[in-house]
Amino acid sequence: MHLRAEEELVTLVAVHHVPDMKIHIAKHMLILARVCLAFAASVGLASSSTYKVLYSFTRMQDGGIPGATVTADANGNLFGTTAQGGDSGEGVVYELSQDNNGQWTETVVHSFVHQEGDNPDAAMVFDNQGDLYGTTADGGPTNQGIIFELTPEGNDWTLNMIYDYGLRAGVLLDNGGNVYAPVGPGNFGLGAIAELSPGPSGWTYTSLYSFCAQPKCSDGSNPTAPPVWGVGGSLYGTTLWGGNQKNCSQGSYGCGVVFRLSRNGDNSWTYVVLHSFAAFLTDGQTPTGSLLVDDGGTIYGATRYGGGSSAGTIFKLTPSTIGGNWIESIVYSFPDCSHGCQPHNGLVRDASGNLYGVSGGGNMTCSGFACGVVYRLSPQRNGSWKYSVVHKFNGSDGNGPNGVTVGADGNLYGTTISGGQYNFGAVFEITP
Repeated sequence: MHLRAEEELVTLVAVHHVPDMKIHIAKHMLILARVCLAFAASVGLASSSTYKVLYSFTRMQDGGIPGATVTADANGNLFGTTAQGGDSGEGVVYELSQDNNGQWTETVVHSFVHQEGDNPDAAMVFDNQGDLYGTTADGGPTNQGIIFELTPEGNDWTLNMIYDYGLRAGVLLDNGGNVYAPVGPGNFGLGAIAELSPGPSGWTYTSLYSFCAQPKCSDGSNPTAPPVWGVGGSLYGTTLWGGNQKNCSQGSYGCGVVFRLSRNGDNSWTYVVLHSFAAFLTDGQTPTGSLLVDDGGTIYGATRYGGGSSAGTIFKLTPSTIGGNWIESIVYSFPDCSHGCQPHNGLVRDASGNLYGVSGGGNMTCSGFACGVVYRLSPQRNGSWKYSVVHKFNGSDGNGPNGVTVGADGNLYGTTISGGQYNFGAVFEITP
């Protein structure tokens, strides 16, 4: 029952002066309407939105099986990667551009070969000059992937290898052209955050922090997403494992941490753990995707597991004014998988302060598996957040969303790892 139905019942009672018995019935109908509305809000019924497939991959020269969301340039063109397809079958970087009739056309920017890196499956970023930066998971000189730069030259793009260790994480840039990412095994073999700086002789690698430097990896281990910038120029990020082990049900190495790296005056960096997950029984476990830091310094993120039903959480960390501690609170705990569960790929925010993300769950029409959902969390006046499903995938329109990007037009753009017309993934647009 919609809100308008409730308003009509109020009008029936207050304006038309129905007899007492009818008033009694109307009041019970009004209560029922409110219950129905509350139930609809609690289970996250699908919101009104428009979904459109912009392109379906064939896994031929155009690429296939994208593993990350798209990145928009200043003109609204969309750039992304696929893990397979292309001239050598090793994946591509592609561009989608829209014509005056609203039709989208795909162009392959670069087709990878194994020697220079293959299986690109992380989101890319633009620098101030319009160059693209990204990573491949495999291939390259050491067969451990690369970090690459694509420079536009007329109608062509030139690939430059920045570092011969790519992983699947993606990168972060600063205004000086330096690159920050989880790069290399670190001093203890469980990951490191590094800075890559350009110079006349190439790129210089500087390790900022090596994980598992503390007993039982209480400082975290295995970062799987690029850090983000926060207030004061600090880096904020997560690790998949390490940290607190007491309540962690996902393994004996801990359920991950949120950390901060702050630059000191001598150009060194100080590492601090802001939160260790599984801090209590219903806390989140194993954070996934990059964090989101708002203008006030509040940190938002997603955990794949944990919460009241072990189906994942959306959390926030707020800096305390006392003692420099951080306070964690659960924004949303996924109750089951019917309307989404096990969120991944982090969060994005629109101009109105709504948070968007992707998760598993939803329709069970993708070869017996759930196809995934795009969800929204809207801030309420009382400080709570309202969860709603923006889109449930069904396979033919995509299967397995990789995250979303908010475009300059306010629409959401993203990819699915499979599904679409040829079942090798799709690029989509959602008008919320």
